[in-house]
Amino acid sequence: AYGQFARQWLDSVVVPEYRLSAAKSVKTSDGWETSVHVENVGTGRMPVEVAVLAGERVLDPTDRVVTDPDVRVLQLRRAAAVVKL
Repeated sequence: AYGQFARQWLDSVVVPEYRLSAAKSVKTSDGWETSVHVENVGTGRMPVEVAVLAGERVLDPTDRVVTDPDVRVLQLRRAAAVVKL
C-alpha cells in the first residue's frame, strides 16, 4: 500500500479533487448531526480531514462542511470541497 501511495507522487502527476454533496444537518437532543457525501474525482489518492464548521470552528449551530480545513492537501478546485448547510 505504501509503495502504491508513493508511486503516485513520484512516477506521474496526480492530484486529488474532492467534491461534497448531499450535506444536511439536523438538530438532535444531544446537539447536531451532520452528514455529507465526499467524492474524490481527481487522479490522486490522499487521506483527508472533513470538518463541520460554524464561524471559527464553533460547532453549534453548524453552517458548512469543509474538506481539508487546515489546507494540508494539495487539491484541485478547493472551492468545490466546501458546502453550505
